[in-house]
Amino acid sequence: MKYFLICALFIAVAIVNAQEMSPRDPCGYPDTTTLEYKLAASGNWGYGYDTLLYDLGVWKKSPFVIIDSVGATVQNRTMFVLTVQDTTSDSLNIRRRIWIHARTHPNEVQGTWVTNEMIKMLLDTNALAKRLRQRYIFNIMPMYNPDGVELRKDRQNANGVDIESNWNALSPEKEVLVLRSQFQKYMAKPNPMRMMLNVHSAVACKRYFVYHTPAGTSAPFSLLEQRFINYVRANFPNAIEPHTYFVSWPSAPPPTQYPESWCWSNYKEKIMAMTYEDYNCPTASKFDSTALAILKGIDAYMQDTTAVTSVIASKSTPSYFMLEQNFPNPFNPSTIIRYQLLKQSYVALKVYDVLGREIAVLVNEEQSSGSHSAVFNAASLGSGVYFYRLTAGSNAETKKMQFIR
Repeated sequence: MKYFLICALFIAVAIVNAQEMSPRDPCGYPDTTTLEYKLAASGNWGYGYDTLLYDLGVWKKSPFVIIDSVGATVQNRTMFVLTVQDTTSDSLNIRRRIWIHARTHPNEVQGTWVTNEMIKMLLDTNALAKRLRQRYIFNIMPMYNPDGVELRKDRQNANGVDIESNWNALSPEKEVLVLRSQFQKYMAKPNPMRMMLNVHSAVACKRYFVYHTPAGTSAPFSLLEQRFINYVRANFPNAIEPHTYFVSWPSAPPPTQYPESWCWSNYKEKIMAMTYEDYNCPTASKFDSTALAILKGIDAYMQDTTAVTSVIASKSTPSYFMLEQNFPNPFNPSTIIRYQLLKQSYVALKVYDVLGREIAVLVNEEQSSGSHSAVFNAASLGSGVYFYRLTAGSNAETKKMQFIR
């Protein structure tokens, strides 16, 4: 509490200088070079890596928690994931999996407070906690960027990279690779992720979810987003903004650099992938109320199986042509290339080297509208950069990929 109060005082000074902050900036400060900002961002905002290690020691005493070290950061700090569930139940194979991660941006400690409150509630002895542990598997990474926290960065890791928007890089940061490997592992299980919550905080001093438009995703997904947000808001009346407050991905194709991008690109409506932004200002409070609303909202949304299934089943014909970034990238030796066709077309998907020479023809046929994919195996080729080009009727698009032996 002492550290939080000190940090709140520093933040108050910084907020005065952040009055011109654009409301379109989802989180962080507009000018991170000022003295006021550096003061506000100092001291790990009251919750550092050593505090996390202490809390892990407390949480692991619960019979409902397993703590795994899942990888290491640039500076070799261990990254941890908590798995929370009631293992006495005999329905483990049908439980839906909920993923939550926080503290991507070190200066957004309020995301930590909300996430830690969710952990505390999940380990409680009350009826809600028991029900949630029996119905779901919660996988929680409470600190995604410990290097940045310890180095007192604002939005970066030890290499000075914002790992929130590093997912489409040819050589992603170590932390991104760790998080992506967790997503891949869980999606290969019989009970894959059905929700991915990316917890942040914003100096706009509002609580809200980042809503993705139908143009950037799909009409069914946008309805599912609204359904989930409304369930959360119902459990914290007048505290969380409606879905229209912060609208993103206004057009196709959607961006590829975020964790939500990975979820959408690979699994579409099957994962409710969203960013939540809590208060990041001196009036930040009621983290327990926020955490409770989110947990109750998750439960209500997940139990609304009939409505959710009907929304997905109603998915309409694609409204745009799109060539997605291959995955994985970099790859060895195979990668998957996905694309979407607006209408039935004659499709050619070819691979070229850096000199423009044709290396492989992956597709050369008439295909129906909708989503398609092709596998490219580069086992017989040398390491390097290659290009793949999709042509469908009058539409064409080219993307770059990297093969590393």
